[in-house]
This record gives sequence, C-alpha cells and structure tokens, in this order.
Amino acid sequence: MNRHEFIKICGGTCLGLIGIGSVLQSCGTTYLVEGTLNNNRLQIKKSDFIKVEKDQTKYRKYILVKTPSLDYPVVVYRNNESTYTALLMRCTHQGNELNVSGDILTCPAHGSEFAKNGEVIQGPAEQNLTSYPVTIDQDKIYIQLS
Repeated sequence: MNRHEFIKICGGTCLGLIGIGSVLQSCGTTYLVEGTLNNNRLQIKKSDFIKVEKDQTKYRKYILVKTPSLDYPVVVYRNNESTYTALLMRCTHQGNELNVSGDILTCPAHGSEFAKNGEVIQGPAEQNLTSYPVTIDQDKIYIQLS
C-alpha cells in the first residue's frame, strides 16, 4: 500500500468514526424549559420531568432551565420524587457553558468534568459548580438563585 492509499483509508475511517459519534450523541435528547423568575426564585413545573414512552410514564433524569435574565442555563436533576439538585451550567475554570450528558457535566473548552452534585471530577477546574437550594410543593419546583 502506498502513502496515498493509506491516507485515503485512514481518512475515511476517521470520518466514519466521527459520523458514528455524532449520531450516537444525537440519540440522547436534552429537555429544555423556560423557567419563571420571580424575586430571584426560578420556578418550573414538576410535570416537566414526566415523559410518556409507549404508554408508560417515565421521568427524565434532568432538564435544562433557561430564562432571559440568566447568562447560563441551570440544570436540574431529579434524584427521587422529593429531592432535586440545581446547578449553574458555568464552568468554574474559565466560565464556559457546560454540556450535559447524563450524570456528567463537561466543559467543551478544556475538558473539566463535574458530577451531578456539582463536584469536580476532572480538572483543570478546581472549584465545584454553583449549586442552588431547591424546594418543592405539590406541583412546582423552586430554585433559589441567591
């Protein structure tokens, strides 16, 4: 095999792997909701976590909440029926917006990783994510931003 054939085969293989990775990444969906902000308290509905698949009610692990008054979205994890975790999606290393993939939040700039409780898993970030107190009532989830 000459150099030209080698590059052609390796290039095609790499492009194929990139394409497969993109397809696999797009299989997971992130549910985005618009939160209501009142007195520095972000409000969403508990029902935002509900999804129906094949006539079965299931719960999303997390949702992203956006509101025009925040520079970054907030990810809200449903730990169980009565416990939720809310984290600002801003990397503590250099302030980039994080990507969410299941229980891991990743910074696309330098690769810092955070657990769903906001703790640093991998640097270069050294500080945990900003987390917010969460309270609930019968129908709503309240995230206290300050």
